[in-house]
Amino acid sequence: MRSVVTALVSALPGMGSIAAVMSLIFYVGSVLATKLFGTTFPDWFGSIGASAYSLFQIMTLESWSMGIVRPVMEVYPWAWVFFVPSILVTSFAVLNLVVAVIVNSMQLVHEAEQKEEREAERQIVHEETSALTSEIQAMRRELAEVKSLLTER
Repeated sequence: MRSVVTALVSALPGMGSIAAVMSLIFYVGSVLATKLFGTTFPDWFGSIGASAYSLFQIMTLESWSMGIVRPVMEVYPWAWVFFVPSILVTSFAVLNLVVAVIVNSMQLVHEAEQKEEREAERQIVHEETSALTSEIQAMRRELAEVKSLLTER
């Protein structure tokens, strides 16, 4: 759980960048939608705020077809040229960026944890090797003492 929370916190700067890109895309789309469809459909596209809300509804795929796009396409048959790329860019491409940022940060946290574990294992092996080396040196001294005692007799 700690690693998941760490990954989500480390993903926040990337999420901020994605939010900035989404805001820019929504603003440009809202301006276009207001200019293209605002006079005919003022409830959905009469202002930039209304257009942004309608585009957000379209992005979430909440009654976008029957609720907004089909009525607009009855008046403007070419409106699909605006709505289809808008859906593709916002719903699929940008939201996949969010998933990619989270997965990337999870992977980085996991790699960092693995590196810490490897370092801890190396430290343990180093300590065990040092302990064994000192034991071997002590045994050599004892053997040298025993050998010197045996040669004196």
